[in-house]
Amino acid sequence: MSKVVDSRNSVILEKTDEGYSAYLPDLPGCISTGRTIAEIKSNIKDAIDFHIEGMRIENMPIPGKFDREFDLSFKMDVASLFEWFSGILTKSGVSRLTGMNQSLISQYVSGSKSPSGKQTKRIERALHNLGQELLEIEL
Repeated sequence: MSKVVDSRNSVILEKTDEGYSAYLPDLPGCISTGRTIAEIKSNIKDAIDFHIEGMRIENMPIPGKFDREFDLSFKMDVASLFEWFSGILTKSGVSRLTGMNQSLISQYVSGSKSPSGKQTKRIERALHNLGQELLEIEL
């Protein structure tokens, strides 16, 4: 029986006073910052390459997920998601996709209320479903 190994690595994005910071729980010490989410995504990829190169030079063991080609997934809070996709994702649109009350979505976006794990998964699932539907469209 072959073992399936997850090659996706979670990058945690966090809002800071000056932009964003990012780190990987599976690669301790690898961090980066950026003013925008697009910038931090690029910067963390460079930081990973630099970090792994340094580990190789120091003959340190490289975590298994990073000794071959891998993908990154970016984990962020709901407010950061809406900031990143402002002008594309609207509160009313996400309300329709999720079946959640628009005023509740507004509280999540403003940060005045944090979604529970169940609500976060509900939003994530709705957005992933939308993405899948869009991938199936040909123009």
